Amino acid sequence: MRYVWGLFGTLITFRAIPHSSIMNVMVKYRFSTRLFSLLLLVLAVGAGCGGAQRATRSMEAANLDVVALFAGQTLTLDAFEERYARTLGSREAAADDSLEAYQDFLDRYVNFRLKVLAAREAGLHEDSTLRREILDYRANLARPYLLEQEVVEPIVRDLYEKRQEMIDASHILLRVEADAAPADTLAAYNKLAAIADSIRQGVDFGEMAARHSEDPSAQRPEGNPGHRGRLGFFSAGRMVEAFEDAAYDTPVDSLSAIIRTQFGYHLLYVHARKPAQPDVRVAHIMMQPEGQTPEDSASVRAQLEDLKAKIAAGADFGELARRYSVDPSSKGRGGDVGWIRADQPLVASFKDVAFALENEGDLSEIVLTPYGYHLIQLLDRKKLDNYEASYEELKKEVSRLPRAQRAEQQFAEAARERRGGTIDTAFVLQQFEGVSADSIHYQLVSNEWPADVRFHPIATLGDSTYTFGQLRDFGQAHRFQRQANPKAQVVTIVEQFLNNKAIDYEAAALEGRNEEFRVLMDEFRDGLLLFRLMEDSVWTAAAQDTVALETYFQAHADAYRFPERTRLIEFYSSSDSALQALDTRLASGASIAALAAEIAADTLASVRMDTMLVAGRTESVYDRAFSLGEGERTGVLPYQNGHLLLVHDGMEAARPKTFAEARTEVTSDYQQVLEDRLIARLRDHYNVRTFPDRLTRAFAGEAAPASSTATQ
Repeated sequence: MRYVWGLFGTLITFRAIPHSSIMNVMVKYRFSTRLFSLLLLVLAVGAGCGGAQRATRSMEAANLDVVALFAGQTLTLDAFEERYARTLGSREAAADDSLEAYQDFLDRYVNFRLKVLAAREAGLHEDSTLRREILDYRANLARPYLLEQEVVEPIVRDLYEKRQEMIDASHILLRVEADAAPADTLAAYNKLAAIADSIRQGVDFGEMAARHSEDPSAQRPEGNPGHRGRLGFFSAGRMVEAFEDAAYDTPVDSLSAIIRTQFGYHLLYVHARKPAQPDVRVAHIMMQPEGQTPEDSASVRAQLEDLKAKIAAGADFGELARRYSVDPSSKGRGGDVGWIRADQPLVASFKDVAFALENEGDLSEIVLTPYGYHLIQLLDRKKLDNYEASYEELKKEVSRLPRAQRAEQQFAEAARERRGGTIDTAFVLQQFEGVSADSIHYQLVSNEWPADVRFHPIATLGDSTYTFGQLRDFGQAHRFQRQANPKAQVVTIVEQFLNNKAIDYEAAALEGRNEEFRVLMDEFRDGLLLFRLMEDSVWTAAAQDTVALETYFQAHADAYRFPERTRLIEFYSSSDSALQALDTRLASGASIAALAAEIAADTLASVRMDTMLVAGRTESVYDRAFSLGEGERTGVLPYQNGHLLLVHDGMEAARPKTFAEARTEVTSDYQQVLEDRLIARLRDHYNVRTFPDRLTRAFAGEAAPASSTATQ
């Protein structure tokens, strides 16, 4: 699943992340604060172990598959590997890590589990706000998670696997409306079957397409996609699903079975298959002969050959394209036509040559197309992504394909069948008697329906019953495909309503059918518990205890110092001319103080002034000022949709920070102290034992980690 949520990894690695950064990763939950004394009380309670328990722990400790023991729980090597692989995304990635990384993770994971245990013992899991947060999270996650797993992922996988190949095919189309009379449908089918028989007897497919195909592209001039039925190479997602499936299922040099799509009946002939090609970005210079004679064509060819020689000698392709190309859509961009796909419907002669270029900067031979003569240059070439790297882009594409809506409908209908769904269509139809099809939706959502109608059951699913009022609520939030008659319109609305409820029904039972989702919800609950515990016992405790912070600051004052810093006066404006005028005044002797007073007094000033203290290089525009002497200026610089003028205003000597200046750092450091104390208490309270040297066997089936000097 793509819902690999990163909270777990964040939680167990957060020791190295400031509290403020963690809050940027996850919404900061503002629960009512429970006194940390509650946790201390829990920790003060002994966990007495009898002789039998000690004997059991001794046996577990001797088991080489055990990597940690705590609070009566056992962490096995298999469980460790599963958790570690989840944080990295795969066992292969996890196997590449070092023994030191495994051992560090073991410590952090055990600390994570201890904090969750402490939070539960303190009763934090009973907090009503936290419970509501979990329910809200689940409600927002379950349905899209379910649909992605059951509907989206299979289509994405199919699309990706098909796109490893491209198909070169021709087709013949005989149009048949979806609601055509059976006699008309049969006549079209029989006609196409007769055409197929003729082709099998040796008649040329292209000739039959030119004569009979009702796809207008079949009549295009030679060289254009669709000419005589020849579509050229295409890949998955470019054609309607039934057409695509037939193309991929038909062997090379073979006719397909007759298939039907929303356009009518099709017959396909597959000419070739080839491996997928990555997209290329090309530029071209296009020229057209002035007349129709061979001499005119030869003249254009000679001009392009001359340009090619100049480019090979160092001339700029883009500049020559701007001067000589007659393609109005690309010449202004130096001939750049952008990225093109191998299955894009372009003139075959142009596309074939463009994709044959191998290296950035390569030039083609002169190419003739129906539009003129071309010189093509390769600007860039993408790489073919693997499945994981392709997933998100394919997912976006799938969401726009009709097959996704059909698959969702099929999933919902299957769920209804499993759950025993029923619909009282007759009752719903009765409410719209005499209403036209175009007005049914409006009547549904606008009428003030009487109570006996609103609360009347109109559908069931499993152990749930749905009322007409719920149908009305659904109609207010949805739009429906228009149908030709009232009954069909009512059926469409009610069917869509129950399909929607069927998906909700399946989502409500997701933990029981999907282990990954269950684990995901467990991790979310644990994450909230951990954040609540840390909020109460570490972060808030540190931030609010000013006396403790000041005491810590005094004991570690030498750690909080400003280095030597460059003082910069920054003038910023969206207006280049305003800063140029200010620069002229500075050059004439105007003081910084005088300019600052003017800017402060003018509420409509177009220039903003700030003072910055910069220690060392920043890899930003401010580094321009480091080479200046005191009082010197950078000149006006472009910056963030505006302009900037920097003045070197001298150096600030290194000095100790005051408590107020260092408070953020002190708070972060003191939070770490409190957390270390908390971990020490928890490890003692829960009688933790870890066996880091046993991690030398971690992921042994995939790879062996580097040796470590870490000790148990």
